Amino acid sequence: MESSVLFLGARSRPSDELAAALAVGDRLDVPDPAAQAGDEAGWQAMLAAWETALAGEPASPAGGVVVCAWPSEAGPGGGRPVLDLDGAAWTVAERRVAAWFVALRAACARCADGGSVAVVVERPAALDSAGFGPAVLVAEAVVAAARSLALGEGRRGVRVNTVTTQLWSVPDPLRGSPPPLASFPGTVASEVAGAVRLLLSPDAAGITGSTLRADCGRSW
Repeated sequence: MESSVLFLGARSRPSDELAAALAVGDRLDVPDPAAQAGDEAGWQAMLAAWETALAGEPASPAGGVVVCAWPSEAGPGGGRPVLDLDGAAWTVAERRVAAWFVALRAACARCADGGSVAVVVERPAALDSAGFGPAVLVAEAVVAAARSLALGEGRRGVRVNTVTTQLWSVPDPLRGSPPPLASFPGTVASEVAGAVRLLLSPDAAGITGSTLRADCGRSW
């Protein structure tokens, strides 16, 4: 991976694995939505301070930007039906959406004209979405935001695409038929990193506003 690739990611195991697999040249941390637990004002202040710090124009815009604000755990309410979730679970999900949006704006601001932004988000397949309501909410918001940014950033030749994967939202046992590829759910270093490399490469010059499902066919 070229050194001109910037990585915006949370300090979590999957994000760290992806940054290592891509051998990125530069990295910026995304604030942890779990920080300032129970202190909404403190969280908002942290997010605003981070956004302000990112506001300055970079000395050298990156040719490619990877955004991966993955948490280390399954997330609020993982495995529980929507009707069993309390307000706290949805508050954490809202925080995650806010952190993603700030990261996405920063990614586009720091991407050079003609560059590429690859957004990586955990997105349960429809068959597996039961019990992962907050995760689905976050994923759908991120995919929609990336598609909207692709429309706006296309004026300067910047491509914005999303890679969705399913690493921790896998029910046990699996519902329905198994996915086509026996390697499901795959790994960060192989399936996910490979999809990101493709979208950042010149071979994807005509692809923008798209969602690449790196989940071994679970979502087809």
